[in-house]
This record gives sequence, structure tokens and C-alpha cells, in this order.
Amino acid sequence: MRKNVISVIDGEAGSCGKAKVIGEIATLEKVNLGAAVTNCMPNAGHTFVDAKGQKTVFRNIPVSTVNPHTELFIGPGSAIDMDVFEKEYEQVKKYLNERKIYVHEMVPLIENRHKEYEKKHIKSGSTFKGCGAVSKEKIVRDKRLEFFKTFKNAVVCSNEEWLERLYNHLDNPNEYVILEGSQGCDLDLNHSGNYPYVTSRNVSTAQSLADTGISAERLLQTIMVIRPFPIRISNITKSGEFIYTGDYGNGEELTWTQINLASMYESYPFNIDVECLPYNIDLSRIKKLISQCPEVYLKQLFGSNFRNINFKDLKILQILELERLVYKAKGFNTYKSCFLEMEPFAQNYTPNTIFDQSEQTTVTKMERRVFDLDIAKLKSNCRINTPSSLYLNFFQHLGLEYKNEIGHFEDFYFNKYLREYFNWLENKTGVEISALGTGAKNGERILKRDLIKK
Repeated sequence: MRKNVISVIDGEAGSCGKAKVIGEIATLEKVNLGAAVTNCMPNAGHTFVDAKGQKTVFRNIPVSTVNPHTELFIGPGSAIDMDVFEKEYEQVKKYLNERKIYVHEMVPLIENRHKEYEKKHIKSGSTFKGCGAVSKEKIVRDKRLEFFKTFKNAVVCSNEEWLERLYNHLDNPNEYVILEGSQGCDLDLNHSGNYPYVTSRNVSTAQSLADTGISAERLLQTIMVIRPFPIRISNITKSGEFIYTGDYGNGEELTWTQINLASMYESYPFNIDVECLPYNIDLSRIKKLISQCPEVYLKQLFGSNFRNINFKDLKILQILELERLVYKAKGFNTYKSCFLEMEPFAQNYTPNTIFDQSEQTTVTKMERRVFDLDIAKLKSNCRINTPSSLYLNFFQHLGLEYKNEIGHFEDFYFNKYLREYFNWLENKTGVEISALGTGAKNGERILKRDLIKK
């Protein structure tokens, strides 16, 4: 039996950059990618950035569309919101050309009642896109449920036709088939350990295979995409409500200020990284910052007590984080801190310059929460999925000087801290690192070993 299936999954809580890795595989000249399958729903966006910096967000359509020769499949584990799908189709048309997308007949349609149901019943953190509610109706065979109908070149296939087309590629000795994972392992309904702060499905290579109708015997390898500091969605909804979205195991919640400073000096983001504040801080300056900070960011930083801030009780990191959020609200991701006494990171920048690397979710546009890595959770996800390699994305969060670098591992110098980090990660998980993702653009990576098995 031929083993030619590549699975790409997120080893943490999502937003590790699966689309970047999938895009790199799809555009590798030596990889003949015959088919790509997703079982994604519109509750997450997958962003591909080409070499020129142009972004395309995929939701249901495979990211591998960027390869003009790959046949595209949407599996029965998906669900489609037609309003979202039509907009997505127009965005990716530049890659699609006249190709067809083969949609399985069992892909249900998300309607407004599904979104309203989730808003009413889910109180544990959700994008409220209707994905869980539509899955519920599918399971109980609700008569109201509608299924996808053909839209332009996205055509519905019967189960038999869909599998026949897919297996033509699986049986081809000269082709690969890629399974594009959705969500992240630490959002898994059953095995994440985070219930109820989870997604509405199981997240694993085994589940992707089952949803697609492919035997596990066909699997060649699983590439697990991770990041040094996992993220979760905001505790603040778009309407400004507080809703707890869960933590990250034993991983301490960090601030983006800690990440920013640690990456500039290639050290771990402990609180001691910011013990370079002047002793006498002008409280009027802090009050001015608070007056300039949008309410949603004050809620994010201080919680429900954001209206009753005692300026004298503020901690160092809170002051620095407040400063960052004010600059972010003004549209600055590079700024000069008024509260730090730092040497310049690079020759082209003045002292006290900060590079803000904070992120927002693709779908809700709210700032992500960031955490220290719980290595026990990652080890469990490796046990469940047996990845052939780890693709360590967002490597620039460990060392800003590597941002946007391209090349081979042996051509770069890594300090003792980074070398120890690599050894720790590989020894604890039992999985080798294959690449270090250094930026969002396609190809921005430091390659440690070949991504794809023969």
C-alpha cells in the first residue's frame, strides 16, 4: 500500500502558522502535490503570505490552492457559511483560475440560527461562527439542516465520486496528498485537557484521516507546527463583554511586552528582563497613558476592575504593557519607551526602541493572549499524533535578529540559550525540529532538515 499522505497539524492551541507551512510544501518544486484536502470550518482563518507580502486568508478552501496543479477537496468534516465562502472564493480566485473544488455531499450549511444558538448557550469562549451548533444538528439528523449546493467551480460530489477522485491521487506512485489540519491539538474536544474551553471537534491526524475517508496505512508523515509561546483567544469579546477562554495548562500567562523584550536580547521572558526602569516614575505620565488607552485594552490589561485602577499599585510589567497598548492603538508597532533605559537593539535604532510583535486573531481581530509553553501538554500531543518533525514557527520570538532570515541551520550561529532550548524541546518531545519559521512570508525559514520524506 502506498504511503504518500502528508498531514500538517497545529500542535498547540491554534495560530501556529499551519498555512505558512502548507504553502511552503505546496510551492516546493520537488514535491508533486496531486491533491489537498481540508475539513475546516469558518471559525478559523489560515493566512498565506506570498514572497511579496500579499496576504490571502483561507477558511474552507485548501491553502494548497497556491499550487496551480493541485486538485482541491473539501471534506465532510467541514461546514460552510455561504456568506463567508463567497467572499473567500473571490479572494482566492487569483490562485484558483478555472480549477474545480470538489465538495463532499455531506458538508452542511451554517445559518444564522446556529450562530444565535451558540451566543445563547456557549459561555466558555467561542468565535460564535455556528460550527458547533451545525455539527450538533448533523449528529442528531435535524430535518432543518441544509447541505452545500454547487457554487461556481465549487461542485458537490457524491461520496462515491469524491472518494474515487481522491483515491486516484492516493494510488498514484508519483504524487503526494496533503491533509490540511484545522484548529489546534490543545483545543481538542476530548484530549486537550482544557474542556470546556475547547473547540467543537477532535483535532488530530487520526481525525483528519477519518473525516477524509483515508486509511491510516496511507500516512507517510505528520508535520506538527508549534510556536515557542502558545496563544489563546482574548477574554474580551468584540462587544466588550468578559468571557473566560481558558488558560494553557501549567504555562504562565505572559505579556507581549515580555515577549518583545526577551526576543530582543535572546533571553527567557522572566520578570527580571524589565528591571531596568527608572526608580522615580511620574504618576501623571501613567495617568495620561490610561486616559489615552482604549477601553477594550484597559479591560484586557486590568480585567473587570479597569475603572478602579490604583496607580501606586501598578507593577512594572503593567506600566510597560499599558505603554505598548497605547502605541498599538495609535498604529505603532515600533516605538521608543519612556519607562526603560535600554541599549539599542540594532545600529539603525535609538536606545529604548521596542518592536511590538503582538498579534490579533484572523477572525475576531482581538489581541491574542500569550503563554509560556507547557511542555507536558506538547509531549501528550506528540504521543497522540507521532509527528515526524516539529516546525518551530515564530522563532523570532526567541531571537529577533533571526526575523525574516532564510537559509540552512548550519549556516547560523545560535547562542547557548537557543542551543539549550533546541535540545530541551527535542529531548522532552522525542521529536526532531525540521525548520525554524522566521517570518510570515512564504519561504522565510531556517531549514534544519528536509521537510518531506521520500
